[in-house]
Amino acid sequence: MRRLPPFSALRAFEATGRRGNLTHAAEELYVTHGAISKQVKALEDALGVPLTRRAGRGIELTSKGRRLIPFLTKAFDDIDAALRTVSSETFEGDMIISCMPGLTNAWLIPRLPSFLDQYPNVSLTVFSTNQLNSHEADIEIRYGRPDWPNRNITMLRQLDVFPVCSPRLMNGPEPVRHIDDLFNHTLIDEPGGAHWREFFVSQGKDPSKVTRTLRFQDFTHCITAAREGLGVAMGDDLTVEGDLAVGRLVRPLLAEVRRQSLAYYLVTAPDQPLTGAMRAFINWLTLEIQRKDRS
Repeated sequence: MRRLPPFSALRAFEATGRRGNLTHAAEELYVTHGAISKQVKALEDALGVPLTRRAGRGIELTSKGRRLIPFLTKAFDDIDAALRTVSSETFEGDMIISCMPGLTNAWLIPRLPSFLDQYPNVSLTVFSTNQLNSHEADIEIRYGRPDWPNRNITMLRQLDVFPVCSPRLMNGPEPVRHIDDLFNHTLIDEPGGAHWREFFVSQGKDPSKVTRTLRFQDFTHCITAAREGLGVAMGDDLTVEGDLAVGRLVRPLLAEVRRQSLAYYLVTAPDQPLTGAMRAFINWLTLEIQRKDRS
């Protein structure tokens, strides 16, 4: 007979370790910061060992906590996969998804095999567009502020944004070692340059010192240009994680900005009933987009 701590405590600690702090874990599990803290403490009491310790205004994992996290993450992934396999036959039908081009290309398409394997009776049509309410989509994935009227809106994930560039640039004559080194390079952004301006202000630097820029209307083109060594772009921890994992892009600096007012959202019509196909996709998307350890 297995003697396991409470499932809720294991789940709270796994989310805390994977997401990096109590606040992000609370957002993922839709509970309060205090509830997560109590569950983590309950697990530590049950095991009789410290798993976390204070670090500034937050917490960090102890060596035992870091050792435990990968085992818990795999266990929860296995449980999720088993449950989806058992229940996948109840989810079927056709569905239209509208998703932003950058996320479609860099994140959604590489992960769709996972969804299609789990739900073989669901057929998808994906429209890649920045326009809300396009093509009468059943489900829309949007990035921005949730000020879209007459919509059901659920936050999927906030982003951390940071400079990214080609490894060739870092191996060239002017590598980026410090923030001021960025001013020696072409800085790639969307029209207006808001991403770089926000970054420099957050780091206490003057954005007016930027001398060379390259602008593209589509975020996907910004990242493509960075891969080709045309300069340094602002990436985020969702759409460039695959590039970072395989070395197509690198992070020259640790500095980053948490975009508090902007996030990815799931958007549906207010009176639209959820079909089996829609429920399947929403369940899969919500879990997959919150994972920060997948490439």
